[in-house]
Amino acid sequence: MSHPKLIELTRAEQLFNVGKLDEALELLNDNSKFEGLDFQQITYFQFLKGLILMYQNNSEDIIKLGEDMLKEGQKLNENLHSFDGLFFILIGLCLANKFDEAFNKIEKAEVLLGLIYNVSKNVLIRRKVRLSVLKAFINFYLGNIDLAEKCLEGPLGSEKELDNTFEIVWANIIMADIMIRIRRRSDIAIIYFKKAMSLAKEIKFNHYWIGLCYIGLGVIHSYNYEYDLSFKQYRESLTIYKEINNKWFIAILLNNIGNLYCEKGEYELALKYLEESLILWEPYPFLLEACLDSLIFVSLEKEDTERVQKYFHRLENMYNQKKDNRLELLYQYNKALMLKRGARIRDKAKAEELFKQVIEKENIYSEIIIYAYIHLCDLHLAEFRINNNSEVLEELNQNMDKLLSIAEKSHSYLVFCETFILKAKLALINFNMKAARRFLTQAQRIAESYGIKRLAMKISYEHDELIKQINMWEKLKKSEASLSERWKLAGLKKQMENMVRKRRIEIPELSDEEPILLLIISEGGIPFFSQSFIEDKSFESHLFGGFLTTIDYFIKEMFSEGLDRAVFGEHTLIMRSIPPFFISYIFKGDSYHALQKLDFFKDQIQKVGEIWQNLLKSFQINKVIELKDNPLLESLIIETFIAKNIVFG
Repeated sequence: MSHPKLIELTRAEQLFNVGKLDEALELLNDNSKFEGLDFQQITYFQFLKGLILMYQNNSEDIIKLGEDMLKEGQKLNENLHSFDGLFFILIGLCLANKFDEAFNKIEKAEVLLGLIYNVSKNVLIRRKVRLSVLKAFINFYLGNIDLAEKCLEGPLGSEKELDNTFEIVWANIIMADIMIRIRRRSDIAIIYFKKAMSLAKEIKFNHYWIGLCYIGLGVIHSYNYEYDLSFKQYRESLTIYKEINNKWFIAILLNNIGNLYCEKGEYELALKYLEESLILWEPYPFLLEACLDSLIFVSLEKEDTERVQKYFHRLENMYNQKKDNRLELLYQYNKALMLKRGARIRDKAKAEELFKQVIEKENIYSEIIIYAYIHLCDLHLAEFRINNNSEVLEELNQNMDKLLSIAEKSHSYLVFCETFILKAKLALINFNMKAARRFLTQAQRIAESYGIKRLAMKISYEHDELIKQINMWEKLKKSEASLSERWKLAGLKKQMENMVRKRRIEIPELSDEEPILLLIISEGGIPFFSQSFIEDKSFESHLFGGFLTTIDYFIKEMFSEGLDRAVFGEHTLIMRSIPPFFISYIFKGDSYHALQKLDFFKDQIQKVGEIWQNLLKSFQINKVIELKDNPLLESLIIETFIAKNIVFG
């Protein structure tokens, strides 16, 4: 091969590495530049070309390249080259949304992999890892989540053998996607995305993978209602994909940003980004329908009738041309949304019927099913407010229970928690204060366990406010206050609107509490340890005696029913069980951070063996625990409740 040609192909590699994919591809598309190369050099530059086509989501050209490589490898009996060609064919099928077809070709790839010999151990390991990651990717999109996770076990354990490669980065991204989109564990997902980002920054040809990491982090922040952070991550990713000319991901990011603006209620900006996304998605009908769904929703919120009709007619035409189950679902759902906005009672009745038809298709597309249930609840709630009919209330409760069930099954924990809040407010207008508090407690625990912090903070605040208003609700019950008065005070309408309109969670500023007293008490109510945080000893003595009376009631009447806090004069009492003890914390102020601290304290006393063993020993001999005899316990109390060294959620 002549020296100038080698320089040009090396130049293509350099252009690829700095993100100039179009220029690199132009050089690699010139077959004359491959004249005179040995087979190993040809395969290397063909593989670079395949990666560029993958990074630009060019399904048609990458399949053609893969087919050429496969035929060439078979002709020369070069199984490694044939395998690489088949890999690109499988990638192309995935990019074209033909995951079933790709799945059916996996066995052929496995056979080819088994025929590869006379290569280095590192080359063979990398191909095995590459196929495992691709299998995970295919199974993830086919809904075979357990199998996808199984396929990732090998790749995620091969990091030391392979160093930093795109396969390991990809494996971490897929696992992160599983955690956030399926398991709804944003806390775990963010660990995988950050790991993927760290690895991606160390490899060649990394722009595509860094862009994917930014998208993933943006999704997590969006899921947690951290909009500013989400916008930042999406825009970082958008810059990358514009640079490498990946129209697919540009469209996805414009769509995601548009939907974020929609959740914020900034509909003009939402339309701007969604309409830009729609243009880029024209070649991809299977994605176009989701964008039309978003545009119809935003147009309805803006009360832009012309736009609503325009985008609905496009969706209707797509449905008439291809009457598959998903399109039918979107068509019926959006038609119901439009009818629900109508002024006539008969329109709302038709909307209700269509929503019921949608929820009958429960296994097709869970998010649409979930929102169909939400809109049904909204319709029934409006009807109940008008006529106070017990049958309507019963149907409403049934639909809320079904909504809870499908939200839990589909891991939509945000909706799951919001539905508990709705049930709490409905219980409140029926003067069932204990049930309302129980629903709020359940909702907060679920929000906490899945890392939905903003929602957990909102729920905690609402629970605190409800406790403060218990006497008011008792008086309303005695005076037989009207439904409209109760409705307004409970905030039922606002909660339902937030769910229907997918609004962001607004939370008040929560301050740190003022610590008063910490107690460790046996399950029988006997105090083993107390730590006061106040200096007035006479007040402390008065408080301690009253608290012991209150805690006995709390254990018997409230804690056993799943409630986690009670009011004690102007103070709040929270409690956690850690057999054979109860840990109780009394304070002034908001409960959210106090609960975080108590949970941290509870976990730590079990983790620190010496503290836990001393507690158990004191319990066995029925001896009061002295702080001076337990320096580790004293240090933990200072660190948790007094010092500001630990950052809580």
